[in-house]
Amino acid sequence: MRVLWLITARSGSKGIPNKNVKILGGKPLLVHRILNTPPLKSGSDIWLSSDSSEYAKIAQSYGCKVPFLRPENLSDDSSSSIDVVLHAMDFAESQGISFDYIGLLEPTSPFVSSVDLELALNDIENDINADSIVAVRENRPNTCFVQDEDKYLSSIAKNIKELNKLGRQNFKRQITPSGGFYIARWDKFKEVRSFYTPNTLAYLVDDQSGLEIDEPLDWLIAEAIISNR
Repeated sequence: MRVLWLITARSGSKGIPNKNVKILGGKPLLVHRILNTPPLKSGSDIWLSSDSSEYAKIAQSYGCKVPFLRPENLSDDSSSSIDVVLHAMDFAESQGISFDYIGLLEPTSPFVSSVDLELALNDIENDINADSIVAVRENRPNTCFVQDEDKYLSSIAKNIKELNKLGRQNFKRQITPSGGFYIARWDKFKEVRSFYTPNTLAYLVDDQSGLEIDEPLDWLIAEAIISNR
């Protein structure tokens, strides 16, 4: 299985300034993703896609390759992660480099382990019908406690009334994408331009691995996890 692990880390984060290189547990955030990739097998590689030469130097110092700097049109707030992935794939093909899988790893999920990535690869490799596999976590709260914004909690009240008849132990287990990783068969991704198809496998990660750092509160949780390891 020849895999291109692509770590995407543009500069200019606003919610948490310079988030992708902010120090977490003694290392820049993006470095956790480099160190938590599986041992590279023949034909596989780890690349960073970034618009920042500073980020590039950090990644290279930890053994990650930076074969290009991301163009300006793929480096603003509105840039699509799909376009960023396709840019890296097109670059690889232009260099005559071939892979079987593309794996997107975002720095904002620093606690996904290399073991999870290897198991996910095995899952998709062993399922001939699978196009891709995406990390998911258990959804909390259950969607029965969610409604569109309104003055009154009418929908939630109705749902709770029904739940009281069933008992909370009978909740359906629900899942949602965690952001931890996205892996797709190379040719299929080029065809559909998405990690999601009707044949996308779900790979359940635990609560810690499912943490995605988007807001300052998420960062505090990440620091707490690090300090208690």
